[in-house]
Amino acid sequence: MDHAPENDDLDRIAPMLSRIPRTDPFAVPEGFHDRFAQEVQARLPRTARPPVWRLWLVRTAMALPVAALLVTGWWMLRPPPSVPQEAPDLDAVPAGLAEVVWEEDLLQGLTDEDLAALAPAPEAPALSADELADYYELTGTEVTDLIESL
Repeated sequence: MDHAPENDDLDRIAPMLSRIPRTDPFAVPEGFHDRFAQEVQARLPRTARPPVWRLWLVRTAMALPVAALLVTGWWMLRPPPSVPQEAPDLDAVPAGLAEVVWEEDLLQGLTDEDLAALAPAPEAPALSADELADYYELTGTEVTDLIESL
């Protein structure tokens, strides 16, 4: 049995790959780690540090809109101030309603609009025949249709 060296198999399978020299690609020159930091700092450009007041100005310019949004959100979401309700004037209560309700506490929560809604509706004034005829003429209502519907 003839054992061919590994290079002979590689020459036969991939001749171009076998021509690449075998070296360690991760080899580091002597003293590389000792002088690396100094070389990097030497390549950095020398710039002056900005003044402290400019840093505060930038920070303030970024913080003001955020603070304004927070204050606006608080203002929009805060509960409305409580306004004490005043009791309606008892003189505005219709005469019929005041006789039915004996305790003043029952009227405490009602507004003037509520009291007006509870009052009986005033009776409509009687119209004369001429006024009714004018109304029907303006609205285009046929008198015969009204008679038939009654």
